[in-house]
Amino acid sequence: MLRLFAVASAVALTLGVAPAVAAPVEGAYLVRFDGVLTDAQRIQLRALGARVGTYVTGSGYVVRTKDAARVSRLPYVRGVSAYSAPADVVAFGGSSRFLITLVDQDAAAQQSVASLVSSVGGKVENVSASREHLTAVLTSAQAARVARSADVLAVGAVGEESTDMAISRESGGANYIETAGGYRGQGVRGEVMDIGMRATHQEFRARPVIIHNGNTTEVGHGTSTYGQIFASGVSPAHRGLLPQAQGIFAKSSVPDRYAHTKELVNPAGPYRAVFQSNSWGNSLTTSYTSISQQMDRIVFDHDILICQSQSNAGTRNSRPQAWAKNVLSVGGQYHYNTLSRADDKWNNGASIGPAADGRIKPEISNFYDRIDTTSGNSDTAYTTSFGGTSGATPITCGNAGLLFQMWADGVFDGGPGKARDVFASRPHAATAKALLINSADQFPFSGTTADMTRVHQGWGTASVRNLYDSAKASGWKLPLLVNETDLVSNGQVRRYTVSSSGTKPLKATLAYTDPAGSPTAALARVNDLTLRVTAPNGTVYYGNNGLLAGNWSTPGGSPNAIDTVENVFVEKPAAGTWTVEVLASQVNVDAHVETTATDADFALVVS
Repeated sequence: MLRLFAVASAVALTLGVAPAVAAPVEGAYLVRFDGVLTDAQRIQLRALGARVGTYVTGSGYVVRTKDAARVSRLPYVRGVSAYSAPADVVAFGGSSRFLITLVDQDAAAQQSVASLVSSVGGKVENVSASREHLTAVLTSAQAARVARSADVLAVGAVGEESTDMAISRESGGANYIETAGGYRGQGVRGEVMDIGMRATHQEFRARPVIIHNGNTTEVGHGTSTYGQIFASGVSPAHRGLLPQAQGIFAKSSVPDRYAHTKELVNPAGPYRAVFQSNSWGNSLTTSYTSISQQMDRIVFDHDILICQSQSNAGTRNSRPQAWAKNVLSVGGQYHYNTLSRADDKWNNGASIGPAADGRIKPEISNFYDRIDTTSGNSDTAYTTSFGGTSGATPITCGNAGLLFQMWADGVFDGGPGKARDVFASRPHAATAKALLINSADQFPFSGTTADMTRVHQGWGTASVRNLYDSAKASGWKLPLLVNETDLVSNGQVRRYTVSSSGTKPLKATLAYTDPAGSPTAALARVNDLTLRVTAPNGTVYYGNNGLLAGNWSTPGGSPNAIDTVENVFVEKPAAGTWTVEVLASQVNVDAHVETTATDADFALVVS
């Protein structure tokens, strides 16, 4: 029997009868398949003239076809219904700027939608190099009309941009690895994106700021965030985490962020950055929006570590950029200007998770208060009171820069001294994310209502000292480190073994860069990879089981189907051989485009 389903704006369908589906003139449908769509089925659909677009988790794929009835009769099709962007995705009121997200990356469709915007009386501001997005000025009625196009996945209002506001060097281990290995950011290039900054400050003269796509005269906030990473140490108390790195600055109001980021990672270009730090964002929300989806596309296509502040509402209201799966979202805790962690508290300051679909956010956190850094008041000005997740995010990204330098120098693959080009040898973004999370210092907590519970602190605070010491203790390697080298297709399992002496905790982290989700879906996650760790005696631990309520995993549980970061932390592992597995529970969209098959790659770290 043909099984049919309905979503918002779908017409009523009759069970057991090949449907005469009503759809917009353009012919967009939400098609649900019997199981995960195979490559052979994709080929057959293309032969029928059907174009398979975005996967909407839990609902199916957006498919454009002129013959929906024929598609509905295929034996592996469970249901077909009309599709148009739901009304709750078209955000009315407030702003007249909209981000239009297409069903897939298609330059011809992008131009067609641009023409549609003009024909209904709207104004196209930017046609993104992503081939998937446009920004336009529209009335509510015009936005609703554009949303009915078969090429459009979502139309979301774009709110105004706004910002979030020399113990951190010691706390995260920057001083430690400088003494141990001389790491001060040499060869690292990273970008701070903010409203504007004072490029002439005395702390930035040793390595003049590279300006990427402009600056503004609103220099206060950006001068402070930039200085946390790149201040050279004219004033030793205000030295940044990467005092000998090359800083890049970009104003946040770039017209096409996708094209901007593509320039940032062009190996033949002038920037060659390994990270981007963002202490700003658009209007607060609890939802995975068109802006969140855009950020996931940017990281997926350009493979760069992007750090994003969660914001400072003290609630789940956060920047839409922070709800993206593929960015590293940063929360914060008050540290009260002490090196001790015992007095640190969330204390209702930083914005928190979980995401609307239950994903663990933020993923990492850092100092929220009383940060020493550069000030935009003059070329010699400083402040001792910078803060917010605006302060926590550059600290996190600065530690990431030290991670990239250690990686290039060989800390994780045989020993320091290789001195490779940092950009050319860098790990994938998911691998950098997994390394930072796996080695983070967690704050102890118990229960989901604790002040420092998981969705307040994330997985802890970045510690390059932990990374360095872990690699050194294992002969300048980690027990297991997979840098997106292994692939899985739907239903496959990758299996690894590691030995434990039983004297130290065992920590396993899986992270993967997921294809961009749909703002119309209940789940942002598209593909579903699962972490499973088995003890020598057969006890099984599933990723994230028990970790919402405490620092250590609890045995058992079930596969995590929500998060794209999964951890197993065992405080007192049994001595012997442990098995670490990555299960491809669902591969709905090709995540490793270098091969012709529909498959996925991943980062995996065990320490």
